[in-house]
Amino acid sequence: MTDLETQKRGYNDLINLCLGDSKKKDVLNFIDTLQDFNGDENFYTTLNYVKDYLDNNGIHFIMALDWKQEITDLVWRINSSLKDNFGVKIDLPNPKKYGENASVSTKDVFKDFDKSIQTQNFKLGFIDTDSDEYVIIVYKISDENEVKGAIKRIGYNYLDANSPKINNEN
Repeated sequence: MTDLETQKRGYNDLINLCLGDSKKKDVLNFIDTLQDFNGDENFYTTLNYVKDYLDNNGIHFIMALDWKQEITDLVWRINSSLKDNFGVKIDLPNPKKYGENASVSTKDVFKDFDKSIQTQNFKLGFIDTDSDEYVIIVYKISDENEVKGAIKRIGYNYLDANSPKINNEN
């Protein structure tokens, strides 16, 4: 696992690329005091600790969705991230199009949502936690290389909506 100072640099880079100005200072301060939670009995990883802080504070930045969550949760997460961080509203696919019992892991859901936000030069990225959740981040397409590097610095691999692992093609 990546050392804590490298992880902090990665988080700071992601914050500067993907987080709106209104929350930036608070989250940068939080990261500045971050401790290593890898192996912690409550959080297991530092990323889980960070996600918990963000969720508890209503910050739509690094967002987790369980594989069986409803697509409406994905709509809410993406819309909140776009609005809070970039001041943008984009028409997203209608969850009903995937069927009544569809979840975020339904084939092509992430591809379709990614395609819809790409029309406004945004992209859906994924932090590969090797678990049964999707950890998503919304960013500007022009920042893709920087986002990939920042995710690597926090100790994870980057995936996009076309990755076989995201589309359950493995």
